[in-house]
Amino acid sequence: MAHESIAPSVSRPVLSPEEAVMAQVWEDVLQIEGVGPDDDFFSCGGDSLLAITVVGEAHRRGLEITMLHLFKYPTVRGMCEAAVADGAKAPQTVTDLLSPADRAKVPAGSREAMPATRLQLGMVYESLMSDGEQYVCTVVRDIRRPLDEPKLRAALDLMTERHEMLRMRFDLSNFSEAVQIVAHSADIPLTVADHTALDAAERARRETAIREELGRPFDPEQAPLLRFHAAATGPESFRLSYAYHHAVLDGWSAASLLHELVVCYARSLAGEETDFGRPLPFAEFVRLERAAARSEESAAHFAALAADMPPGTSRRGTPRTVDLDAVVPDADAEGLIARAGAWRLPVKSLLLAAHSAAIAGERGESRADIALLMNGRPEQEGSDLTLGLFINYLPLRVGLEGADWRLAAERAFDAERDLLPHRRYPHAEALGVVGSRPFEASFNYLHLRRGISLVEDGLVEARQFADVRFDIPLCVDVQNTGDRMKIHVGVDTSFHDEEFGRRLMARILDGIHRIATSPDSDAVRP
Repeated sequence: MAHESIAPSVSRPVLSPEEAVMAQVWEDVLQIEGVGPDDDFFSCGGDSLLAITVVGEAHRRGLEITMLHLFKYPTVRGMCEAAVADGAKAPQTVTDLLSPADRAKVPAGSREAMPATRLQLGMVYESLMSDGEQYVCTVVRDIRRPLDEPKLRAALDLMTERHEMLRMRFDLSNFSEAVQIVAHSADIPLTVADHTALDAAERARRETAIREELGRPFDPEQAPLLRFHAAATGPESFRLSYAYHHAVLDGWSAASLLHELVVCYARSLAGEETDFGRPLPFAEFVRLERAAARSEESAAHFAALAADMPPGTSRRGTPRTVDLDAVVPDADAEGLIARAGAWRLPVKSLLLAAHSAAIAGERGESRADIALLMNGRPEQEGSDLTLGLFINYLPLRVGLEGADWRLAAERAFDAERDLLPHRRYPHAEALGVVGSRPFEASFNYLHLRRGISLVEDGLVEARQFADVRFDIPLCVDVQNTGDRMKIHVGVDTSFHDEEFGRRLMARILDGIHRIATSPDSDAVRP
């Protein structure tokens, strides 16, 4: 399958020092050459996740740009001119977020303490109400290196010291509000086994048992909220299995942790040291979320959306999730990526259009009200290195009346861009304003670049197992793993029957096919 990258166009020479720096940032992040001042970020393979990396790297090099600059003016020249016109300044730094009374209660031996974010708190409480089953994420990866337990333990210890979220626990009752406490040290559980002599049936049995053991509920008030297992599968390979509570890591963070851990371990085997740079403290995101919760502009944005929002669907019976998976045919995936480049739009916008059209078609409507997974990482140096939970599900409306696929994709892009200034407005507040209807179907797109780089560097096998349990009636996740594009639909049968999920999957695949082959066709079909 083609990578999401279109060669830069022939542009005028870069004229200003700022543009030269920004062009170099693009080349480094997007791994392309010859970027000019008028090239389009999204046509060159950029998306909302890479935008965070671009903003962070620009800050490292002295350019104070924002995500909104990039989405509104997605060229090198446009971004630089907008930043100058806005008089962009370095963001303020975090101050103590706890009251003096709460600060005095922080246990001795703690390195940091800060309030829990709204989404963290929601995940923790929903997890406790489900006996710990929800929001436990289990991942299995095959590592192309011999298993050396002491060196793997040392690499894991280095990650634990480097990232505060790996030493974090929640305190839900001893402060005036729920607090997350970071210890000075923590020992992430690591068990090791040798499966090299096992036959296939016995190995499969043990691997199933390992996943079940790793995936047992976490106590959110006990650190750490991760556990690992490594099993040798040959003289030059082992299987790394791990589980974590989603309240401490989002998908980007989990991929970053795997990347750093495997690279650190491989370099340790080779007698080399590793320096990944310094992460931004997670407290900065907590500060930004608390400020966003007070935003009158964000409250007004969601109030306007609520004005004509239909009521939500009531749950029927006991929640049960059915998981449906499909692989997008290579020809359709490559056609969609090429179409995104030609339209100067992110691949994500085309996929969001296909998802929105599928939802609208199933509901018999000309628009889609859904929940879009947004990323609220701070726009500061080191933010792209920080582990934590930065995601946020927020309501999004994509109007599709009279739209062919290009117009649908443009409207999807515009809707996400308009949501961008409000991306840290807490999910719970948005739900209270807008109601549950948009949150009955969510969309997320993830391009696993760091996982791809591990595969390309010969450190990790391409195949993997991942299991994440959420509390959203219908979750649609699209993953680009480098060699293929995969769609996962998770259906809560207490809201939607399984057949609804299958019809939706078929509509999404049909939409992707028509974007690639007949983009002038109507986006919504009855």
